[in-house]
Amino acid sequence: MSGVSREGIRVLHVDDDRDVSELTATFLERADERFTVETAADAAEGLDRLEGCAFDCVVSDYEMPGLDGIEFLERVRESCPELPFILFTGKGSEAVASEAISAGVTDYLQKETGTDQYTVLANRVANAVEHARSQRRVERSERRLRKIVDSLPHLVYVVDEAGTYRLVNEALAEFHGTTVEAIEGSTVDDVLSDRAAAKFLQDFRSVIETGEPKHLSGVEVVDAEGHTHVFEPQIFPYDIGENGDRAVLGVTRDVTERAERERKLERLQHRTRALMHTETAEETARVATEAADAVLEARLSGVFLLDGPGEYLEPTAVVDAVREAFDEVPLYPRDAPEGSRAALVWDAFEAGEPVRVDDVPADDRVDESTPSRSVILHPMGDHGVFVVSAERTHAFSGTDEVLVEILATTLEAALDRTERRTELRSQRDEVERKNERLEEFTSVVSHDLRNPLTVLNGAVEAAEETGDPEHFDRCRDAVDRMDAMIENLLTLSRQGEAISEPESVDLAEAAVRAWGAVETDSERLAVETDRTIRADPDRLAQLLENLFRNAVEHGSTSPQSQAPEDAVEHGSTVPASQTQQDAVEHGSTSSRPAADDAADHGAADEASDDAEDGLAVRVGDLDGGFYVADDGRGIPADVRDDVFDSGFSTRSDNTGFGLAIVDRIAEAHDWEVVATESEDGGARFEVTGIEPAESATAEQTE
Repeated sequence: MSGVSREGIRVLHVDDDRDVSELTATFLERADERFTVETAADAAEGLDRLEGCAFDCVVSDYEMPGLDGIEFLERVRESCPELPFILFTGKGSEAVASEAISAGVTDYLQKETGTDQYTVLANRVANAVEHARSQRRVERSERRLRKIVDSLPHLVYVVDEAGTYRLVNEALAEFHGTTVEAIEGSTVDDVLSDRAAAKFLQDFRSVIETGEPKHLSGVEVVDAEGHTHVFEPQIFPYDIGENGDRAVLGVTRDVTERAERERKLERLQHRTRALMHTETAEETARVATEAADAVLEARLSGVFLLDGPGEYLEPTAVVDAVREAFDEVPLYPRDAPEGSRAALVWDAFEAGEPVRVDDVPADDRVDESTPSRSVILHPMGDHGVFVVSAERTHAFSGTDEVLVEILATTLEAALDRTERRTELRSQRDEVERKNERLEEFTSVVSHDLRNPLTVLNGAVEAAEETGDPEHFDRCRDAVDRMDAMIENLLTLSRQGEAISEPESVDLAEAAVRAWGAVETDSERLAVETDRTIRADPDRLAQLLENLFRNAVEHGSTSPQSQAPEDAVEHGSTVPASQTQQDAVEHGSTSSRPAADDAADHGAADEASDDAEDGLAVRVGDLDGGFYVADDGRGIPADVRDDVFDSGFSTRSDNTGFGLAIVDRIAEAHDWEVVATESEDGGARFEVTGIEPAESATAEQTE
């Protein structure tokens, strides 16, 4: 028979009449070659033979000793509920047939005379077995389909034209916090919220009516725990195959994580754009930490940059919550002990590789208590480490880790840019300073040298005409003045250059040697310092010589009748013709070389007593520096701010560069020099911002 399976059929025939049983078996095997028939004399034997449901069909008589056919059927259904069971009995009645049907009999056939009945029975058995096998195949297919559907991570469902769920998978049931059985048979209105149901039914009807699939995006649905998810549903027309009912097959992808990633990335892009416009490292770090807090909800984040000596990773910017969570803002020293937070940060920095810890208290690399529970440490080249941290464990996803990498890379580029800007700004400022000095030099050359040149030209013409020696003297004076001016200009230019490596310099010794280089008469020097400072020795000597020369020339060589402001000397750098150590106060109790023996480190009173015999100059200590003071005529208050300007002088015989050179030397050392009035009414110059030698030594030792 076409379309009929040729698979063998094993039949158990149960009848208390053994002759009838054997006859039935013989005719059934003749009627269908697939049949193999075995017999049992009663229900009890039949139940024993059915152990394991090894047969494809049972054919049973009704009236038998012990259990009758209906009772036998009921017992079979207990162990083999799907096994075909045909009641083949000589006692037929409507009551028996009704009882058999109620008990779940597969078929009912009354015995007759003649052999044709066995053909009919064979057909009934074959049909029952084929139907049972088909049902099992369908069930297996359904189980496989169910297994496949339930294994899908997406939400899968079939909804019929009436809006009833005909099929849903485990993912959908889990999303709604219930079971597949609870949803199947329910309507869309029963399962979804009013808003979500209305939107779904609108799209559902569109697919039903047009027969065209529909792809949606950005659909938000709240799960059983109240969390909002973002879905991308795809809805397809679907034929249920029952009475032509129309339905839709839906496959819905949960894209919440992707949508959140896109939102974070968009917010991060907005934040990182601001990094391209920052001006300083501090501003750059602040923008980055604010981005970590706003985008990644990392409330304990901060940017830690390497300090100058390379011994600390210092907090350049942190989220405000860091100050609340920690007793003090963390500072990470290079020599931190193993197991500390600082050691972990330094390991990441020196390795140059990011470190992610999802549960800090459980990590064996950190045995120090900390409010941080999750952390991502991202090195930024030679700049430092970007610490992204939160107060909960497993706070960061793989997406967050990628976003931190983007933010840290952008931050590193921004720090590179701010460094370049700082360098360029410094170079630009240096160029501007050099241009200003060049303009200053040009102005002096073009203006100040013009006067002695004019005098020289006039004197030469007069000498040619008269031969008077007085005019030759005027020529020599003009040449000497130009020579002094040129020398001062060159000195001024050199003193504006960068200083050499500072050394430890004994200030008292430097003062004594500088005093010996200044031409003096009755002037006296009192040295009241034993301080050692960090300075370029040659530049410091030039500074002291110019201050001493200024004191001597404005305090002791000016006529008494000259106005006080005319007594200010601003420029002679002509070397003294001899060393005047005899003019230095004596009385030092310290043991020094010969040059130092001329210095008095505490003879201020003696210098004051001898002031009547000549100008007294004093060198003493200040907080962060030293001073040079005299008891001469002093500097009028209205010109004290101008005395350091190049070329400023109230005397026609001075070039006006001496104090300008002092100012340049101080600037090259990052010092500050100011002019004021001394206790004796004379001039006082205070030099501050000086690094003591012992401080520098201590830093190097550390």
